[in-house]
Amino acid sequence: MRNLQPIGALIGRMEAAVTTPPPPRGNCGGYQSSALDWIRRLFTFGLLWLLLFAFRLCPSFYAFPNSKMPMPLVRLAFPRNVFLLALFCRFASAEFRPHFSQWLAQRFGEDVRNNLERRDLGIWGSFGGRTAAEEPIRNQPVVFVHGVSNRACDKMKQSADFFFNHGYTFSELYGTTYANGDQGNPLQWAAYSMKCHYVKLVRALIVAVRLYTGKQVDVVAYSLGVPVSRKAILGGICVDTGENLGGSLTKYVDTFIGVAGPNHGISLQLGALSVPGCLLSVLPVCNAQTGLYSGLCPAESAFLQDINRQQAYEGQNRFSIYSTRDQVVGHKVCGRVTSQLPGQHGEKVYDNADHDGAFLHSFPVQHAMVLNHVLI
Repeated sequence: MRNLQPIGALIGRMEAAVTTPPPPRGNCGGYQSSALDWIRRLFTFGLLWLLLFAFRLCPSFYAFPNSKMPMPLVRLAFPRNVFLLALFCRFASAEFRPHFSQWLAQRFGEDVRNNLERRDLGIWGSFGGRTAAEEPIRNQPVVFVHGVSNRACDKMKQSADFFFNHGYTFSELYGTTYANGDQGNPLQWAAYSMKCHYVKLVRALIVAVRLYTGKQVDVVAYSLGVPVSRKAILGGICVDTGENLGGSLTKYVDTFIGVAGPNHGISLQLGALSVPGCLLSVLPVCNAQTGLYSGLCPAESAFLQDINRQQAYEGQNRFSIYSTRDQVVGHKVCGRVTSQLPGQHGEKVYDNADHDGAFLHSFPVQHAMVLNHVLI
């Protein structure tokens, strides 16, 4: 992971610049940009199907190389599969788009761009931004914050794709990776916590998107990304490093949605009994400083105490989405519904969804909350 200190040093400058009015936009540029965007999509889609049709006529073109293939076919097959993979990844827009990437570097330097873009994670590290300066931004931008041991282009990109298919463009949809994903280890989640490092990344993206678009920002956070995002918006002192993040970003966030978030820790359901899942602070994810520790009720980690000491700061409109059968964060911790936001305006509750299902089945709900501030 690259050094994030430059982002911490730039936060104050970024916040100060938020009050700067956005540059004027032309009235006719939007139609041209939209038309060009559709031309690009149709061309890519048509080219993809043309290639698949051609490869169907000649199966050896797309066969993966193996020991039984003649060497000339191995040489043909491998580059074509690499090309198809690259074409798919480009079609999925799974990285910052050129204009936003260049804007970050010019405005805040290469270190900030590298830390937010996460090219070290390949196609999974980030998404969002304009392709060109004339591309219009009509909707309020949405920042998606992933859960523990995920990356930007895992589950969060699926929600962004739903927004994209319902009237948004990728100049209005953004995500970064604040950690390193599961790294091929199904137990990697236990090694993560809510470090100031991660909070600064999410905070930096929210502020950068606010400056880049000139609009209020909506935030959709999932799982561990919920408390991380809440601290990013709250600001103040980091409980682990003592760094001062600056003031609250509340006025810059229109809608905040917390999906299956462990705001009071996690719990295990033993019949009718709900037992704190982080009763001991042995694992990093359960540590008493930046973890989900919730030992003897009503004890909470220093991080959770910090974000729960105040309420109604996450944005102008605050919603939660969760399931009563969540097998990961549970339902209640010490008598409190852990996925509820203190001072929330509304919630969507599922009775039969698991942890991932509460997120993956709620895309229309997220869209309605963000766009119209309503529950469906």
